[in-house]
Amino acid sequence: MSLNPKDLVKDLPRRIGRIDNGMMRPLLPIVLLCGACGDNLIVPSQEEGPPVDEPGLEEPYSHFVPDVCSVRSWPSVAFADRDVDMAVVPTPTGAAIFTVATGGGPIMGFGINGRGELETKETGNIIRDDLTFTSVTAALVDERLIAAGVSTEGSITIDMVRPDLGATFNLSTARGSVVADMPMAPVREERFATVGDDKGVAGIRFDAAWQTSGTQVVGSVAPLSMTATRYREDTMVVWSTDSTCHLSRIAAEINSSRPYPCINGRIAMSNADRRGFMVYEEGADKVMISEIRVGGESEIANTKLLVDFARAPKIVYDGSRYWVSYINARQDVVVGYIGGDGTLVSMALEGTQPYGDGYELAVVNSGVWVFAVDGAGAGAQRLCLKPVR
Repeated sequence: MSLNPKDLVKDLPRRIGRIDNGMMRPLLPIVLLCGACGDNLIVPSQEEGPPVDEPGLEEPYSHFVPDVCSVRSWPSVAFADRDVDMAVVPTPTGAAIFTVATGGGPIMGFGINGRGELETKETGNIIRDDLTFTSVTAALVDERLIAAGVSTEGSITIDMVRPDLGATFNLSTARGSVVADMPMAPVREERFATVGDDKGVAGIRFDAAWQTSGTQVVGSVAPLSMTATRYREDTMVVWSTDSTCHLSRIAAEINSSRPYPCINGRIAMSNADRRGFMVYEEGADKVMISEIRVGGESEIANTKLLVDFARAPKIVYDGSRYWVSYINARQDVVVGYIGGDGTLVSMALEGTQPYGDGYELAVVNSGVWVFAVDGAGAGAQRLCLKPVR
């Protein structure tokens, strides 16, 4: 059932101010991947690629490999260069994409529907330009778009954004310089936003009416990077210092730590299996992978090298497979899934060359997508799984 965007924000304060739309500085390619391409409406049916791994097809085949099926582009959305931070939020009707120049500027946004068509202004919308922002993260929380921007003034703004990206309402402004890639998530009956500064990691609680209901200390060491994901009715937060890695399940009040850093980590969880994976950078050219085991002696377990000469890893779970992406030594995005033996079955999207913050991996419309900003313009590639006997 499709949702009416007006219904999603009917409880926004009446005095919410509209944000003037502005010209979006030129944007760069967006790559869409799909683990079950038949479920992905981004590409019209007449453009569908080869058969994919539907239920019942796995028995005759011993293996599946990624394969590019089709391509889309949005030439009207452009940026001056590819030095961009990007956040992607799956929505009931498509996806919302937020961007900001890492050198400083306004938060911009554009939305696509389930057919991959722009729903916002052709050049995008200005989400917020009252401060100079250097990074942005976003999430869909209880059917509300939430965006968090880090500014050069040393603050983190947490805003509710109207579904058409036409207006915002500020929920909180906190001191800080680091915010999780999922900036807010439900924690039982409340919502919980995680931010970090030179004093440590803090959580901001919001009640059912979206009013702040208190803060709490999550960690007492300053984070270099932070990631978060939903786990059942809880939020799982991981942050790294220059020498340690920390995990906290907020509602359960369970904490784990390891004596090594997990810089630029990302996590994905299977609620049914009570486990998941974290990928992160080690040094300048290694991507590592750790198991996340809920209830383990340490919930960060079995760390090993995933790939050499790589950086900027991302990971998502599509309900059946864990998908991983990274940037290789040639600066191309590589995407694939973790096989049953723990190895990565992958392919390079040759010519798709974003910076580390300028691309995202997301599950949208039951498909796995990579959104990227690079010098070729705004576009999309769809990845299917090709059976191999």
